Amino acid sequence: MEEGGMRNLALSIVAIGVLLGLAPGSAAPAAVAPKKLVLTLVREPTVRILMFHQVSNHPIEPNVGIGTPWMAPQRFNDLLHALAQRGYHFITMQETVAFLSGRLSAGSLPRRSVTLTFDDGYRSAWTEATPILRRYHASATMFFEGHATGSIHGRLDDADLRAMARSGIWSLQSHGFAGHSDLLVGPHGELSPYWYANLQWLSRERRFETIAEFERRVQNDLVHFRHAFEPVTGARIDLFAYPSGEYGQNAALPPGANPQTNTQAGHSNVPNLTPSIFRALKNAGFVAAFSVYDPGHVHFASRSDNLYALPRIGFSASASVAQDLRSMDSLETKGIEFPEIEDGQFTAVAPIALDGGHLYAAATTRPLIYLLDRHGRRIAAFREPALERGRAGAPAAIGALAVEKHRLWVAQQAVVGGRAAPVLSEFSLLHGAPRIESRRMLPAAMSWLVGIAWLDGNLYGIDDGGEIFDVLRARRVGAIVHGASYQGGRFAGLVAGDGALITYDRRMQRILLVTPRGTIRAAGALRGDVRSLALEGNDLFVSRWDTARHMFRIYTMGTAKSK
Repeated sequence: MEEGGMRNLALSIVAIGVLLGLAPGSAAPAAVAPKKLVLTLVREPTVRILMFHQVSNHPIEPNVGIGTPWMAPQRFNDLLHALAQRGYHFITMQETVAFLSGRLSAGSLPRRSVTLTFDDGYRSAWTEATPILRRYHASATMFFEGHATGSIHGRLDDADLRAMARSGIWSLQSHGFAGHSDLLVGPHGELSPYWYANLQWLSRERRFETIAEFERRVQNDLVHFRHAFEPVTGARIDLFAYPSGEYGQNAALPPGANPQTNTQAGHSNVPNLTPSIFRALKNAGFVAAFSVYDPGHVHFASRSDNLYALPRIGFSASASVAQDLRSMDSLETKGIEFPEIEDGQFTAVAPIALDGGHLYAAATTRPLIYLLDRHGRRIAAFREPALERGRAGAPAAIGALAVEKHRLWVAQQAVVGGRAAPVLSEFSLLHGAPRIESRRMLPAAMSWLVGIAWLDGNLYGIDDGGEIFDVLRARRVGAIVHGASYQGGRFAGLVAGDGALITYDRRMQRILLVTPRGTIRAAGALRGDVRSLALEGNDLFVSRWDTARHMFRIYTMGTAKSK
C-alpha cells in the first residue's frame, strides 16, 4: 500500500479521470491504468474468553443463571475439537491476564487465542470437563461461589478444590463469597440476585446504604473469600467474575420494560456503581475481573478493555457447534456490537460520525444519540426530545450524522404516509451532552438521506438512490453516474476525504470515491451490509448490519499500486 494513500488520492485520480466498476465488455481508457481503493481490516490482538457452567447430561438448577447454564459433555468435546481443528490455541488464564495487562507482548500470543472459564463451582465441571480438557491440552479457570462450596448439592467442596489445584488443569478464582445470593433492595422485602450491583436496604435504619457503605460491603466480601479459600487452594486468588456479569454498568429496568432482547438488561437500583466496585476489587487485592459481556457490546477481550471489566462469551446448550463457530467468526475482527439496548428495549443503531477521540452513533428509530470511544464502547447515551418534534408519533428515522467544529448535524428521514417530513437538526457539543441549536425542514426531495458530510464548507447529502444534494442550500447538485459504465443502485453513508466524497454502494458492495456531481473517481470492494461511514486520515470507520450482529469496524484505506 502506498505511503499517505488518502492524502494524495483525490488529486492524483482526478487528474487521470478514471471510472471504476466497469460493466462486462466495456473498457477503461487505454492510456491510464485504473486506480482502485484498497481497504484493509484493522486487526487488534484479542483473546477469546469463553464461559461455561455445568458439563452434564443431567444438570442441576437447569434454569438458573444467564442463558442455559449447562452443556452436555459430548457437546463440550465437539466444541473444543472444532476450535482446535480451526487453529484456535488454548492458553492459560495467567497468559491471558499477562497479555491484557501489558506484561506479555502481542507477538507472544497465538493469533487465535482462547481461554476457558467456568462459573459457579458446579462439580460436574470438575468430573466431566477435566478429561476433555486433558484431551485437547487445555486448561480452565473455575470462578466458584464461596457460600455454596460444600453446602449445596452438586457444588464443589474443599476436597474437590484441593484435587483441582493439584491437577495442573484448573486455576481456582473468586465468584464472590455471596455470589448469586439475594440482596434486600427495598423496604417491602424486595430482593435482587444482583448482590454486587445494588445498594442494600438497611431495614433497621429504614434507608439504603451509602455508596461508601456499598463499597465496604463488597470489599469485605471479596477479602472474606480470599481468607477462606487461599489456604484450601494453596494459591493466590486475585481474579473475580461478576455474578450474572453485573458490575453496576446498567440502570434499573423501568416498569413494563422487556429484558428479553439480544443481551441481558441491567438490574442496578442506582446508576454508576461501577467505579466503587472497581475500587473495592483493587483494595481487596484483585488484579482483574470478568463480566459475561457488557450488554450491547459483545466482543473479544483486548488491551482496550478495562482490566476490571473484561468480556467473556457464553454459549447455549440448544445451539449447534456450527452456530457457535459462526457467532465467533462474526467477532473475528476489530469489531464491537453496537449498544442496542436502552430502557430494556431493543433499538437498532447505524449512523455514526467521528469527533476527535470519540464517535457519535444514533438509533435509527428512536431519538437516541450515543457517545462511544474510538473502539466503539459506550460512554454515554442521550435522549434528545428535539428529535421527536413534529414527528406526530412517527419514528425518529435518523438517517445520517455529521460532525464539524464542535457541531453535530442530524438528518432525519421522512415517514411514509406523510406523518413526518425530513428535518436537519444542529446540536452543540461543547457542553457535554448535545444541546439543540436549530432545526430546519428539508424539501421532499431530501426525504431519504442516508449520509451527510462537510466538504469545502458545504454540507452535502446523499440519498439511497445516489442523488447528491447541497443540504443547506436545499438543492440537488449531482448523482452517482448510472449507465453502461456503472451499474449501481442503493447507497449508504457519506464522508469527505481530501477534496472528494466517499460513499458505499450496498448493491455492488463497493466503496466509491466521487465528486459532488457524482462522477466516480475510484472504487474498492468491501463486502457486508454497510450502513454508515466515518473517516479520519486513512482510517475508515464502518457501521455494518451483518447477519449475526450490528457491528462497528475499522479499515485502513489507500490506493493499489499500478501494475
